Amino acid sequence: MSNELNVPQQIEFLIKLQDIDIQIYMMRSELDDRPRQIGLLKASLESKKSSVKDAEDSLKALQLRHKEKEVSLGSKESEIKKLEGQLYQIKTNKEYTAMINEIGSRKADDSLLEEEIINLMDSVDQAKKTLESEKEKFSQESKRIENQIAEVERDMNDIRSDIEGLNTRRQQILPLLDSKLLAEYERILFGRQGQALARIVNGACGGCYMNMPSQVINEIKMKQAIVRCENCQRILYIIDEEEKV
Repeated sequence: MSNELNVPQQIEFLIKLQDIDIQIYMMRSELDDRPRQIGLLKASLESKKSSVKDAEDSLKALQLRHKEKEVSLGSKESEIKKLEGQLYQIKTNKEYTAMINEIGSRKADDSLLEEEIINLMDSVDQAKKTLESEKEKFSQESKRIENQIAEVERDMNDIRSDIEGLNTRRQQILPLLDSKLLAEYERILFGRQGQALARIVNGACGGCYMNMPSQVINEIKMKQAIVRCENCQRILYIIDEEEKV
């Protein structure tokens, strides 16, 4: 294959193709990361939503306790009225005194219950304010995150558009390459994370950084054959003609 190729020209085409493929590889990596970013934003929004749910649950629990205490107070007040009605039926001073003491004890309990109800009313009012605050925070955060998600999605569309443009340029180069050489390039490209070519830098492979023997450097400079790195299998090339042997 190498004897039939215009090696300098093929290397030039490969370098142009490699430049495009590196850009495509990087853009695809960015594109692949965008759903993760959107997921994190949505998770953040869900955590804010849970804060609203917690505030709602707290308010409902306080309102339920308040209602239960009011029902209990109403029941106790009915019992006191019933006892007070029984006072007129009592015939002895001893029974009368005992009933008065019972009514007094129950009224004292009621006073404590009334105080607890007042405190619960204050707690309910505060819980309502907390809920409104959490709802406002969620509304603002929801708008902010939705804008961020929209921005990421716009960015994804821009990246897709750029990749499409690069693929168009890529298709223009492919017919210029030897089919077997292109197949080899594609195979290496897939296995080497988007880098099938490696430039010789300071006598070493720019892909795996392995030092190249002088004979290999000379073969690359002669540009009579396609030279591969024995370590990483990338196709080697030299741009600086003054590369020392």
